[in-house]
Amino acid sequence: MIVLENNLLSIKILPKGAELCSVVCREQGTEYIWQADPEYWNKHSPILFPIVGTLKQDTFAHKGIAYKMSRHGFARDMQFTVAQQGDDFAVFTLVSGPETLAQYPFLFKLQVSYQLVGNRLQVSYTVSNEGEDTMHFSIGGHPAFRLPISDELQFEDYSLQFEQKEHALIYPLDQEGQLLAQGIPFLEDTDTLALDKSLFYADALIFKALKSKKLRLATTKDSRGIEFSFEQFPYLGIWSKKDADFVCIEPWQGITDGQDASGILAEKEGICSLAPQEEWKASWQVQFNA
Repeated sequence: MIVLENNLLSIKILPKGAELCSVVCREQGTEYIWQADPEYWNKHSPILFPIVGTLKQDTFAHKGIAYKMSRHGFARDMQFTVAQQGDDFAVFTLVSGPETLAQYPFLFKLQVSYQLVGNRLQVSYTVSNEGEDTMHFSIGGHPAFRLPISDELQFEDYSLQFEQKEHALIYPLDQEGQLLAQGIPFLEDTDTLALDKSLFYADALIFKALKSKKLRLATTKDSRGIEFSFEQFPYLGIWSKKDADFVCIEPWQGITDGQDASGILAEKEGICSLAPQEEWKASWQVQFNA
């Protein structure tokens, strides 16, 4: 367990999956991260790499060879090494090896960094292509925020408040986890989504084209909440397990396969392509308001 602190925040990260597992505002002792109750969902904030979502038939093809890979990829279940660490920052590294090459034929290095700045946490990803061929990948965050944040309140007391008024579709999933081609009107000229557990009974709310790159998780009944920024990520998922006391805000570079996906990794919607010896970087931030 790695612990990082400044005068406002204390966070914990598990080397397995480089997974954020706790954010506590030190003044009030408030925990903001879901504590992985196995009755509902036994994770806190997994890293989605080298795919986001589900592959059609859990399979992709590259150069005519088929590879099997489970939902959201393998990084969340692998041991990272701590490359650097200070009082308020840490860098975790995962590199390709026999276990990854059996299911993903690219030489890579993935670095995940956590940096505290006041009451804000920045999570950054650096993907390096260590091979001689173009590398194709997706990556995403999956942080689960405890809801209600205040024990005196209810899940339904909270809302998501977008930085702009949205007229946005959501894209449902079929029973195999594939994206339906036709979006459904959802946000109709509004900047507010009132939260209710029933919103997630059919799985995640998946957005492709939001104008907003920031949102707030807040309530009128308490000052405690978060502000989430995802400027460098084109897709956003909002999810909770059925009737669980958390909500995930998920910035994605990449998306689950659609029903009409070709199965060729290079043609996958939202895929990033990285030339040999090049790097790709992106970050998201969350501010914790006590």
